[in-house]
Amino acid sequence: ASAMTVRSLIDRHLSDFSASDTRVARSILEKYPVSALGGIEDIAHQSGVSPSTVTRFVKRLGFKRFADFQRAIRLEVQDNEVSPLALFRKHQSKPARNSNADRLLVGHMSESLKRLLNAPTQRALDKAADLLGDARARIYLLGGRWSSAAAQYAAFQLTSLRGEIHVLAPQASGLVEDRIADFMKRDVLVAYDFRRYQPETIAFCQAAKQRGVKLVLFTDLDLSPVADIADVVVPVTVECTSPLETLAVAIAATDAMLARLVRRLGTQASRRMAMLENLRRDASIPKPS
Repeated sequence: ASAMTVRSLIDRHLSDFSASDTRVARSILEKYPVSALGGIEDIAHQSGVSPSTVTRFVKRLGFKRFADFQRAIRLEVQDNEVSPLALFRKHQSKPARNSNADRLLVGHMSESLKRLLNAPTQRALDKAADLLGDARARIYLLGGRWSSAAAQYAAFQLTSLRGEIHVLAPQASGLVEDRIADFMKRDVLVAYDFRRYQPETIAFCQAAKQRGVKLVLFTDLDLSPVADIADVVVPVTVECTSPLETLAVAIAATDAMLARLVRRLGTQASRRMAMLENLRRDASIPKPS
């Protein structure tokens, strides 16, 4: 089924679809491919049909499983590797006038931030905050060469809310086997993986998932291969009108997840933040000689 694009497969079958199939097809095509990258429940919800209708729809297109359907879409949008240098040269060839550059940047960023309000993304952020709210879970954060800045930011904020926050850097020393050996089924791994996806990050996530951890993935709209095994996927825009890519939307999505966590933890979070504030204040007061 994946020899043709999924979009062209849908177009080809449109005339054969039932009314409910057509609702699913139109929902997917409306914001393709992002609309097709949520779970079965998300697509069913936005189409107004049952999850079993979505499963039948995918089989009608020629895919054995929903995961195969999503993998085909991911491969379809990933077929062009884009390096930072290629992006830089592309922007150099089309320079914006200085007076317009900031306006374009802010406008594009605003549109990217508004995508966080899409229903599937909202539900993903809710589910991520639920996982992080489990008091018995230890939380691990993982990023790559570039995205580790987002992981560090999330760790800094999470430390104010709850203990047991570990930042991992697998690219520095292989898979950090001792860390994986310590993983337990209640633990949560939050991974940031953006194109070009790092083999070390993918391998680490796969090994961690085999240990039973819950996996939350922040990735770009093309979707890291880690999306195939993640419990929660939060897709964000990383391109902008600058020659460089941006973590701003990933940070905003992280903030949205953390805000939900604060609401879930309630007085527990406020007590911890007050305690930390007192400790910092006491530490900064000179002791009498």
